[in-house]
Amino acid sequence: MEAIPSPAGPRVPAGPLRALLVPLCRWFEWVAMALLVGCTAAIMLEVFARGVFNLGLPGAGELARYAGLGLIFLTVPLLLAQDAHVKVDMFLQLARGRPRRFLEVFNELMTLAFCVLFLVSCWWFMQRASRFSTPALAMPNLWYYMPAIAGMALTTLVALDRVLGIFMGRQARPDESRPC
Repeated sequence: MEAIPSPAGPRVPAGPLRALLVPLCRWFEWVAMALLVGCTAAIMLEVFARGVFNLGLPGAGELARYAGLGLIFLTVPLLLAQDAHVKVDMFLQLARGRPRRFLEVFNELMTLAFCVLFLVSCWWFMQRASRFSTPALAMPNLWYYMPAIAGMALTTLVALDRVLGIFMGRQARPDESRPC
């Protein structure tokens, strides 16, 4: 059974940081779109060089992977801010009253916990990995993983804002929560 969305759209928790975070999320989206263009160009260049000149370009492949990593992690904060992220909400849609409230709070807290654990794990990983560079471009690993770190840091702030919003009983206006 599919839930019928309300005319006002999804109920998106909105804490006090939302007015600052959404423009930053949109800026990350623009950077991600530029990375998509860069990724596509690098892949096309590599295909052309291999097909026409029988020439491998390991730097182009590494650049495409970097752009793909950034593309993914820089769009996550906006998806969460707009409640457009992938989610399984079957039980939430069936629940009413206190059980629904409990599930909403639990979901937001688990999202925030995941973001914090991701950043802590990344910090541990970078303790060792930051001493090395990528093989083809010799890019320091800290810069290579920076889009993932920045994207998850902003996602953590958005998740925190959603937790604050749910506890404060605040929701985004319908025009703020719909995708562009």
